[in-house]
Amino acid sequence: DLREQVLHEIINPDKYTGVGVSSLPLFTSIIKGFRRGEMTLITGPTGSGKTTFLGQLSLDFAEQGVNTLWGSFEIKNTRLVSKLLQQFSREPLPVGQPDKLEDLRALADRFEDLPLHFLRFHGSADIDAVIEAMKYAAYVHDVEHVILDNMQFMISRDSQRGGSSYDKFDMQDIAIAKFRKFATENNVHVTLVCHP
Repeated sequence: DLREQVLHEIINPDKYTGVGVSSLPLFTSIIKGFRRGEMTLITGPTGSGKTTFLGQLSLDFAEQGVNTLWGSFEIKNTRLVSKLLQQFSREPLPVGQPDKLEDLRALADRFEDLPLHFLRFHGSADIDAVIEAMKYAAYVHDVEHVILDNMQFMISRDSQRGGSSYDKFDMQDIAIAKFRKFATENNVHVTLVCHP
């Protein structure tokens, strides 16, 4: 049953690559892009650059027209957008320079045109509520890529299962399974940040 599809993938590898990261061509050549319906887990210690890296990915995707949804449970959306705006500008922002306000507004206008969307959750949140918001974004905005940063901030013993006997590892396994299922069923790539 699989023979023709496998042969087609071997002969036409370009048809099975995902969205590349144009600012990171070596990275793209290794992973072959981010494919819809799959999930990627990004991990590393605090301060290692996970959010900065994902900011670059999301800007790259958005500049290619890929509708991208951000869910930051660790930092507020205003701080996240400020960081993304800094990355998008590719030069220092005019911090404390009121005479540069019009330049900053022009940059913000260009940024606002990108197909970036943001979840309105912060801190711990019910996984099912997050997934419902992701489904809505996939349906209404044709979101193709979801970034969730980070799972440990999203789930806690009190926010999931009402203080049941599940330990944090059980809760993480449940969350990962639900996000993986969402990716497959909605043909959306999910990138999930998880601290080691």
